[in-house]
Amino acid sequence: MDHHFDGGEAPAMGDQEAIRDVLAGLRSVLDADDPSTALQSVQARAVVEQAWGTLAAVLGETDHDSATEVLAALRRLRGLDQALLHAGPEFDASASSRRLGEALARLEAAPCSIPALVELAPRLVCELGFDRAIVSHVADGLWVSESVFVMDDPQWAADINRIGQEQPQPLVAGLFETEAVRRREPIVVTDVQHQSRVHKRIADASMSRSYVAAPIVSRGRVVGLLHADRYNQGRDTDERDSELLLSFSHGLRLALSRAQVTEQLDAAGKTLARLTASLEDAAEGVRDVSLRLTGASVSEPASGHPQPRPALARNTPRTLPAELTSRELQVLELVAEGRTNSAIAKELVISDGTVKQHVKHILRKMQAGNRAEAIALWFQAGR
Repeated sequence: MDHHFDGGEAPAMGDQEAIRDVLAGLRSVLDADDPSTALQSVQARAVVEQAWGTLAAVLGETDHDSATEVLAALRRLRGLDQALLHAGPEFDASASSRRLGEALARLEAAPCSIPALVELAPRLVCELGFDRAIVSHVADGLWVSESVFVMDDPQWAADINRIGQEQPQPLVAGLFETEAVRRREPIVVTDVQHQSRVHKRIADASMSRSYVAAPIVSRGRVVGLLHADRYNQGRDTDERDSELLLSFSHGLRLALSRAQVTEQLDAAGKTLARLTASLEDAAEGVRDVSLRLTGASVSEPASGHPQPRPALARNTPRTLPAELTSRELQVLELVAEGRTNSAIAKELVISDGTVKQHVKHILRKMQAGNRAEAIALWFQAGR
């Protein structure tokens, strides 16, 4: 008893030959045991496109006896098409390595400044081949956006970043990012708009379909996250993307560590310079000693003219302005310890912007030209 698909007739001899031609063509560019070994032929894409067309034409007219050949052709065709897609220019390993090397070189040449690196990092991520990127910091169980870059759309980037800063995402159980932080491994998230395990406000604002995220790890602790997608390219991200982003995150961590050390050494150097100047003033003031007791009378010299009062020691302790609030005093103390604005924000559980405003008010009230001068005044006040 003959069996036919859709009640169709047995395929003509020409259709059977077409199927055999498809199989022969696929065998010429694809090894059955290793679909990645025979993709160098420039004819591969042409063979695949022709195969899809041929199989589509005969599939509805294939009998039971030819079904095995058709299914085998379809399996080969699907594997080859996926392999060719991933071997395209956007996935070319040498091109990805070159772009990664260029991005890491730019990180190395960037200023040793944490704010500058945080601003530059998402741009460099997009130069790796992504369309959009986010750099966030992770502290006290919160994931907070710091900088966003969107190719050719700075306003969209600013809107996404504002949402990420105004509505930090708690790293609750089940969230994809929580897993990335807990395991210190990159993640790939697909079908974003139908997921409940994502930052919903950012997902809605970005309209992302798929993204990858990689942790920034320092001393075994996740201090930040990198996110990236290929929104404009209209395709999902995959494991190769996550590995690429993870490699960049390693370079970013090294650059941030170098910048933090540089900033701390710079702040310490300025503080030491101010303290050295204060000690020199103090040493100069030692020469102006007086044994006069408070309230004791002083006899007038023979000339009848009063002796001038001894000059006050130039290292007389200064007092801090009374206008400084308790919160500003807290911030000033942490500044004096050499903390960065970001570290102060984490310590006091406030935003970086709030810290910047406090520092600005402190400098104005203390009439200090910069942080180092404010630190010197803090120490001169005996704090």
